Amino acid sequence: MSRMTKGRAFFAVGLLLVAGGAGAVIGLPEYLARQSGVASTCLDVEDRKRFCRFIGGPLQMAGEPVFMENFHHAFLPTLAKIDFIDATGDKWTAPPNTLTDGATIPVIFAPLIGDRQSREYLMAAALHDAYCGVGNDGLATFRTRSWREVHRMFFEALLVNGTPPKKAKIMYAAVFLGGPRWDEPDRMLDHLPEAVLRQEMEWCLKWIELTDPTPDEIEQWMEEREKALLSGEPQVIPDYLRDAKDPRNL
Repeated sequence: MSRMTKGRAFFAVGLLLVAGGAGAVIGLPEYLARQSGVASTCLDVEDRKRFCRFIGGPLQMAGEPVFMENFHHAFLPTLAKIDFIDATGDKWTAPPNTLTDGATIPVIFAPLIGDRQSREYLMAAALHDAYCGVGNDGLATFRTRSWREVHRMFFEALLVNGTPPKKAKIMYAAVFLGGPRWDEPDRMLDHLPEAVLRQEMEWCLKWIELTDPTPDEIEQWMEEREKALLSGEPQVIPDYLRDAKDPRNL
């Protein structure tokens, strides 16, 4: 047995003993299976009995419509809890009475996204709203995870909800660019003019259509563009879009 393999085995046994002492026993075979079967995205997961699945659903709404200040559309509370197991085995929960508009996409991007309330978005939108949606600050789930984790979970849930991968990537880019960033307020972009954010989203949409990037590459794109936006420099189209070539140099 190699040194690395021994180290992993000893760590796993140690974890088993610690968990057992805390009253929550994690079996060694289960732990090792989790570690060997973890994927970074639901695009790569084949075992949908354990990962990348919803528990509960379809989404059911209850109660009267709720109207929020500065929003022109209604929000509805969910009737029952919905859980989502992501590609790493983490569980996410939308509790009963989660307010959702069925879309969760920033309103300013609606003209670019198209139908914001398609059936293939609903459960993913409710989960996303449970962690960062307007009117849900009283939920036990609200902002308990980082903004990056929550927005990425939304992408994964979209895939499992039946959204075509390229459409899910566009919607992921929309929440990454225009969604809240509660644990990194200095990186918020909501002070920028709507026209500037829409232009960025248009360019990103074109890039996604052109290259079909991975979710990690979308994050890299957004971080590069974010630096330019926050620098105060004039907004210019990225060179690789002007030349219509793949920015990944493939």
